[in-house]
Amino acid sequence: MKILNDKKIIALITVVLVFTIVYFVAVFKISYAFENDYDVNSSYNSIIDTIKKSATAYGEQNKDLFNENNTIYIKVQDLIDKGFLVPNEEGHIQNPLKESEFMNSHIVKIKYENEVVTVEVDG
Repeated sequence: MKILNDKKIIALITVVLVFTIVYFVAVFKISYAFENDYDVNSSYNSIIDTIKKSATAYGEQNKDLFNENNTIYIKVQDLIDKGFLVPNEEGHIQNPLKESEFMNSHIVKIKYENEVVTVEVDG
């Protein structure tokens, strides 16, 4: 009878050990399913591209701004105020690199040369 009990204990320990290993492997694999692959630099570059496209549209629709000078400087907030850029609910463009910073005060350089509008954003 002692041998039978020993085999049951060994079998029980083996089952618990296998279950534990399978449990930890499953948790390890599943935890990656919830991992956030948010790329901050990609998001920042996307926002800069959106600002550039908005500023280009603003420059192309307001060519009279370049009568005296072929380069003008505006803020991102000006693009928001003129309706060329859509902010978040609070009226800001969030900087993904620094969550406590907004991009509304960034300077946008719009240049009109050879009938082509080019844009640069500081930052």
